[in-house]
Amino acid sequence: MKTRITRYLLVIASVLTLGYARAAEPIAVSKPATATVLDRALDRALSRHLTYPWLENGDMNGKVLVSFNIDTEGKVRVINCVSENEQLKAYVLRKLSRVDIGSNPDGIWKTTHMVIDFHPERVG
Repeated sequence: MKTRITRYLLVIASVLTLGYARAAEPIAVSKPATATVLDRALDRALSRHLTYPWLENGDMNGKVLVSFNIDTEGKVRVINCVSENEQLKAYVLRKLSRVDIGSNPDGIWKTTHMVIDFHPERVG
């Protein structure tokens, strides 16, 4: 009898602990499965080109708000770019000019709005 009660208490404690641990984790937001080839290519290109500018001189911390679309050649065409840090803004524009996701036969692609937040990661 004592073993059965102990087993039930362990099961209840495990369920409550597991539920608490899962609730504390951030919600994983994934992109829909219907992401197009262009969406995936754009994500890969942006993550490859837009990294924290460690090798640049000056203050390279801050936010850059940028709006762009993709033309028929797969190049990024910036519509608007705003930042309080002009040097960081120039860096983002320079990096976006290098992005090429391949041909886009359908013409001008949807306008994308991004907030890019540059700050060094804290280690330790």
